[in-house]
Amino acid sequence: MAQGYQLSRALYVAAELGVADALAAGPLDAGALADAVGARPDELARVVRALIASGVFTEATDGRFALNDAGTCLRRDAPGDTRAIVLNFGEEMYRAFGELLHTVRTGQPGFDAVYGQPVFDYYTTHPEAEASGSARMRARSLLVARDLATAELFADASTVVDVGGGVGTVVAAVLRAHPRLSGVLYERRSVARLAAAYLAEQGVGDRCRIVEGDFFASVPDGGDVYLLKSVLHDWDDDRCRTILTRCRDAMGPRARLAIVEIVLPDHATEDPALVPGALLDLIMLAYVGGRERTWSEFTALLDAAGLAPHDASALPSGPHLIEARVA
Repeated sequence: MAQGYQLSRALYVAAELGVADALAAGPLDAGALADAVGARPDELARVVRALIASGVFTEATDGRFALNDAGTCLRRDAPGDTRAIVLNFGEEMYRAFGELLHTVRTGQPGFDAVYGQPVFDYYTTHPEAEASGSARMRARSLLVARDLATAELFADASTVVDVGGGVGTVVAAVLRAHPRLSGVLYERRSVARLAAAYLAEQGVGDRCRIVEGDFFASVPDGGDVYLLKSVLHDWDDDRCRTILTRCRDAMGPRARLAIVEIVLPDHATEDPALVPGALLDLIMLAYVGGRERTWSEFTALLDAAGLAPHDASALPSGPHLIEARVA
């Protein structure tokens, strides 16, 4: 456990240098690979061999390095964009998490301590960081988007409003699966600017209106289904209540709210299946000052906002889909 970051850094180095892209045309020896990515042969070979021992890349008997399935995932053009996740986790996430002790002692998110301001404020003035964060969230949302696209939630809906939906990963998948459905993507201006190209690329740009705004102030009305995917875990309880209240204000009497989040157990036990959620909770702690929540914590937030849980189910990709309606 103490050594986990070492493998993480090796993976980041390979992703940042573009090792997988260099090997896409065929195996290379250490010298040729180093020349292709701008590194030193011996040092790079040692990093790659550590990854090979962990299941990423392979080495032939003649010493040349080659791709395997795991290594192929790190290519820039690989489906799922795993490389975007590795890069973002290896850059600002790594630095923020390195200040976890500071966070536990002071309550200040590690990101704030390292970068001097909260993450979303930082993104507003650093478009390259915004793009990296959006790429990570897009990649991490693909499996969830696939699950939601087949959910019965949208069967009788005509308009879905994706509140804080990033570049539109989820709403695009839902619209592709439901040709009669129209969408609204509601995001901060800096993210909304990235969304138009993605929605057009997914073939739904003509059916999804992009609205810029602040979900602490208001949420667009007129939706049959309102989506909050991985939004509430970014914020403390007070601000979550505000977001939910704004959704409640926008919802008609028959509208539904769909919350997609990890649901933690009420009591911790030794269970490998619980590790991803527990670690994501620590990421929220160090990165944005948010948290993952238990079912009772979610129901308390909904009740305070005038909403009532209607249904909850675990998605194949891991998080839960919590449906709520106006109380």
